[in-house]
Amino acid sequence: MHSHIHQPRPAPPIELNLGVQLPRAVRESYLVVDGQEAESSAGCSEGLFFGLTFLSLEEVLEEWRYWREVDEDPATGANLQLRGAMQSIPPGWIRREYSCRGWIPLITDKAGNYIGVDLTPPPLVINQDGTPGQGGTTGQVIIFGRDFDTKIVLWRGDGESGWARWLASFVEELEAGEGFEVRGSDSDRDISDAESEDSVGYQGYFYAGAGGGKGGDAGSHGSMRFTGEYKGWTAIERERAGTID
Repeated sequence: MHSHIHQPRPAPPIELNLGVQLPRAVRESYLVVDGQEAESSAGCSEGLFFGLTFLSLEEVLEEWRYWREVDEDPATGANLQLRGAMQSIPPGWIRREYSCRGWIPLITDKAGNYIGVDLTPPPLVINQDGTPGQGGTTGQVIIFGRDFDTKIVLWRGDGESGWARWLASFVEELEAGEGFEVRGSDSDRDISDAESEDSVGYQGYFYAGAGGGKGGDAGSHGSMRFTGEYKGWTAIERERAGTID
């Protein structure tokens, strides 16, 4: 695994480019590991998060900058009718936008969808008694991207620790080994057409059918696939099912 991760680098420079301060938990996680390498001399590895790829800081900035171009696109980010159709789960916790400067992509399916942190949630509604109502908070972990007109809150901001708490929940689920199975490369080649959609994440982005990888030696590793009630789901669909109420 260590051969597929980038060496850490300081986070502050990216904050200067983004124009925002990242939550402490995000900065500290990148000081430990600066994303992952999709390809290496050891072969084409699958994403660390059930097939989804953990972006390096350089890739975070690259993806974020791409979406700033979308902000000005009259057909998408600048389209008032489209923006008005955007929703969130829970309702009102995420801005009704197609794209937003405050959504920082950290994990991707390589198809335009992301898990990341939201640094600009809508203002909280104030109750009649003057107390703040429930709503989105800075640092909440969300799903967003081109296929998600309804954005999803996966974890509350919890101050600056929302990202850390979401990572901890992922590790707990991974260590429990429930809901997925690890298959070797030989068994992957024997999967029937009916099961070909069971890959975690978007395996087709890296693989050209029949187990053949687009990069490196695809025969040197296994893969994880969802089982049980989540059989056939992509990783982002699986995360969506576990959203907060």
